[in-house]
Amino acid sequence: MKKSYCHLIKESLSGSCIRGWCRWMDPTTRWISILGIAALCFGLALFVLRVPVRTILIFFAIGVPLIILWLYADEKSKQQKRINKIIKQRCICSICKHEQAKVCLDQKCACCIMMKGSDIMGHSINPLQ
Repeated sequence: MKKSYCHLIKESLSGSCIRGWCRWMDPTTRWISILGIAALCFGLALFVLRVPVRTILIFFAIGVPLIILWLYADEKSKQQKRINKIIKQRCICSICKHEQAKVCLDQKCACCIMMKGSDIMGHSINPLQ
């Protein structure tokens, strides 16, 4: 079913969707990204208007760290969502015999937790390990 134009405006004003790109981003990281991009764009606009370089550097000095903060916060948010999804799983590992994956995460069971470096990538629920 196709949504009406008024319904799309209502959704975008409520913050649930702006052309679909922000569904995966929580409000904090969304505002950080908007502020960082806006500061960089304003700095570029000042460059086009031939404003002195010191003024432009101020906006770049604000925009670049905000973009870096946005990337960091977004990655941490994704990692937390992944861990929350893993916690809800059941553990059917024949080695550790835990009921829930949360216990496996707390005890860092090597038999059923998949890790990449120090990051938890997933929880194996394969009984044939």
